[in-house]
Amino acid sequence: MGFISTLGVLLSGALLVVSNDTQCTNPTVRREWRTLSRDERAAWISAVKCLAANPHNPDLIATVNSSISQIPAMNTSASFWDDISYMHMDLNVKIHQTGMFLPFHRWFVHSVEQAMIDKCGFSGGFPYWNWTIDAPDFYTSSWWQDSDPESGIGGWGDPDKDYEVQDGAFAGFPLAYPSYHPLRHQYTAQPFAAFAASSPTIAQFFNSTMLETFANSTFHTDQIAAIIAGNPGDYVGFQQSLDNWIGAHGSVHAITGGDLAGTCPATTDDCIPGNKWSPNSPLFFLHHAMIDKIWSDWQNLNGTSATAFYGGSVQAFDNTTYFAEYPNGALPMLNTSSQIYTDNMFPGGTIGDVMNHTAGYLCYVYE
Repeated sequence: MGFISTLGVLLSGALLVVSNDTQCTNPTVRREWRTLSRDERAAWISAVKCLAANPHNPDLIATVNSSISQIPAMNTSASFWDDISYMHMDLNVKIHQTGMFLPFHRWFVHSVEQAMIDKCGFSGGFPYWNWTIDAPDFYTSSWWQDSDPESGIGGWGDPDKDYEVQDGAFAGFPLAYPSYHPLRHQYTAQPFAAFAASSPTIAQFFNSTMLETFANSTFHTDQIAAIIAGNPGDYVGFQQSLDNWIGAHGSVHAITGGDLAGTCPATTDDCIPGNKWSPNSPLFFLHHAMIDKIWSDWQNLNGTSATAFYGGSVQAFDNTTYFAEYPNGALPMLNTSSQIYTDNMFPGGTIGDVMNHTAGYLCYVYE
């Protein structure tokens, strides 16, 4: 699977060309979770737990004003895994509904994988979660039925215990944000009414039909195939087809609920829910590896898609008309020379550095 090594994007009528000539020769292979052996699944889970056993990174800094991010203060007694979640919390308004969404999350998954390698000796390719397999009957899918204490994802949380996961390798997985609590997953078939109700700003983008949508109706195999085949060369159109208000990306977060949806633990006071601390759940990274695979498949299907990028840096949430004009971010516009936001947590780079995942410092393919 090849990419061209010169990246170009149309920016305000001008072609911006970014060189990315170093092709990797031995890419790691990212495979669907269920194709891994028990030992391979256990190794990935062990690496996650290893990061959770590592201490806070003192280099981490919050770069978004707390009046905007609306998140709790940094907990310096928290773990490295909590730092990963805190970084996402802080940058939430910059990396969703902006042009940074796909590049940031590609870089984010890579950075966590590299931390697993450097800190925990992880050697396997990063897996992904093909949730189209589970879409027809998400609640009873076999995905939620692996209770192996070393290699299993575990099942749904117990409603009598604030939906805390009770089995599998992540039962009791400790988390610090928004307050100390164990990992939670809460099946939520129709999550969008509650999501819209959480914010008047968000509510304006939902009509009654959207509010009643079953989340799993948005990410079936044929729908994802249409997203990959659609909008050739149109980065904005592609991002919107994948990440609109009831698109596949958000739907998987919302239907899984609990930490993956950013719902508030019962023990937390003055909590503002949202998708901020969704990296609390290790499933976040399997989910976003799948999102990255979809982007990769779209890039590979058409030569103009491989280099396509366009988007702004500020969420256009003022009103529905403004959002319709700038669905993936308003001025100032981003380009492939724009720096990816890092909060000093991991080594950085530019959007252009991650446009091609078989060149530069990225070196992986999808099976």
